[in-house]
Amino acid sequence: MGPQASPPPTPETAAQRPRAARTNDAENQALALIVAGTATSRAELRERLGISASTASTLVRRLIESGLVSESEHGTSTGGRRPARLQAAANDSAWLVAELGSSHMRVGLSTADGRLEGVREHRMNISEGHAASVTALAASWRELIDEHPACTVLAGAVAVPGPVSALTGDLIAPARMPGWHGAPFARDLAEELAIPISIENDARAATLGEHLARAEESQDLIYVKAGSGIGAGLLHRGEVVRGGSGVAGDITHVPVPGAEGRQCSCGRVGCLETVASGAAITQELLEQGLEISSMNDVVDLALTFHPAATAAIRRSGKQLGTALSPLVNFLNPSTVVIGGALSGVDAYVAAVRSAIYDSSLAMNTQGLTIATSSAGSDAALLGLARLAQELAPVRIPGSDSPA
Repeated sequence: MGPQASPPPTPETAAQRPRAARTNDAENQALALIVAGTATSRAELRERLGISASTASTLVRRLIESGLVSESEHGTSTGGRRPARLQAAANDSAWLVAELGSSHMRVGLSTADGRLEGVREHRMNISEGHAASVTALAASWRELIDEHPACTVLAGAVAVPGPVSALTGDLIAPARMPGWHGAPFARDLAEELAIPISIENDARAATLGEHLARAEESQDLIYVKAGSGIGAGLLHRGEVVRGGSGVAGDITHVPVPGAEGRQCSCGRVGCLETVASGAAITQELLEQGLEISSMNDVVDLALTFHPAATAAIRRSGKQLGTALSPLVNFLNPSTVVIGGALSGVDAYVAAVRSAIYDSSLAMNTQGLTIATSSAGSDAALLGLARLAQELAPVRIPGSDSPA
């Protein structure tokens, strides 16, 4: 099969999947869920696929007889007999993942047992355009493929620092990516590597990755990526919210008090990013005469308690927390997660937390957890691995058909 152009189909929920699938397709779907760790028992398999208990048992029996799955009584008991735990045997399926930033890219290879291999960062300049980025990313991914000859790469997924329509897969006026609006990035990358490619906003990908890193325990979650820019994603009942036009979660350019008159990269004035992002803090400190060249320098100054850096970071954290408060009041999430480079600065996180508590209703914050990322810098890569698996699910060895 030749390369498939992005975007991938919208991921199906269990309720949307057809009840009557061909036997081989059903086995592939079951195997994909077991490999991903989202179905570790027959009951979970039954719920995820929307099938009967007898059908689930038949699928598990066939997978065990094929040597693709093992079953042992080590599951978690809910009061009665411990359920048998399903585990996938070794499988050579793999997926390429990459997160693009303004000046770097972070790449890796996700294996069928859920590990990220060969994770590394390379310098790149996203402002050079999508064609140069395709060339750079394809070369980096080829290095990973060469380093893992035993893996069969099925698909790839890329996160970018701009709005991506979940309906069309197109970038929509990305302020920090000049020349990228409507660029056929995923299609060109798919043609270059001859595999299907999925593309997603970096904060939305990290939202899904954070959910997975927390063992899917947080079902209603707001994730904020606080780095050079500001991005956010929303998880509701375990599903990433994409919105009516597919670009939900972009709080970057929301007007906020205290930012009046500040010019934003989007062409407007008064956006959240002009006061709460790493780029805004860097600019403020440069105007004060500090000799810094990047946001990493700002973080280093804050970690050594430099007065000016600490004060600027606290002000920015307060701005972000104030902007998040209406969302906390309206959505009532169970968890707010702060990720990105600034999440490593305690003063920033403390300021966000304080502002949320000060500006939100007590009934909405009573059970609210505000924490830093569990997945850390790999959050987006973990989410992308799941998206790539949905685009091209794990293959049964010896079969020509993916799940």
